[in-house]
Amino acid sequence: MGNPRTYTDDQLRNAVQGATCWADVMEAIGKSRTAGRTSVQAVAARLDLDVSHLTHGSNPRQLAAPAHPFSQPAQHGGRSGLSIAARWFMDRGYNVSIPLEPAAYDLIAESDTGLQRVQVKTTGTTESNGRYRAVLRRTVYDASARDTARGRIRVTGYTKGETDFSSSRQRGPSTTSSR
Repeated sequence: MGNPRTYTDDQLRNAVQGATCWADVMEAIGKSRTAGRTSVQAVAARLDLDVSHLTHGSNPRQLAAPAHPFSQPAQHGGRSGLSIAARWFMDRGYNVSIPLEPAAYDLIAESDTGLQRVQVKTTGTTESNGRYRAVLRRTVYDASARDTARGRIRVTGYTKGETDFSSSRQRGPSTTSSR
């Protein structure tokens, strides 16, 4: 024989009627607030009790979610590329460090062979064949450059040895060396 009930149908009816959450029902019939809830819920269903007013938590007062100051919808683009690349490495068990500026690379990742400097590029630009295209250039401050609306900057490529690997937001980090 299974676990005998320690409450009557009437006790369960009264408990359900006077409670606001399942934890209160459990307590009212002399049970733990959480253990064995499923079997009590099954009995309530067999008795066809109205349980629509009961919450599943142990807090009877459901609080409205507070408004938050982040109302902008998600914008897919280059702003999250570094985070996505860092997660890619971390999901595989590698530690990641973010260097202080200025650095030619975006993050440092531990690898099977040691620390690797990784440059992350993101793009939404596709070529006619459907492949994504990323520009391998960066802007750097240059005191001798002409002053523009963006400041004294110049566009430059990456030189050999500045980074060890590049990663792409569309496919995950590449394992091709940029050397």
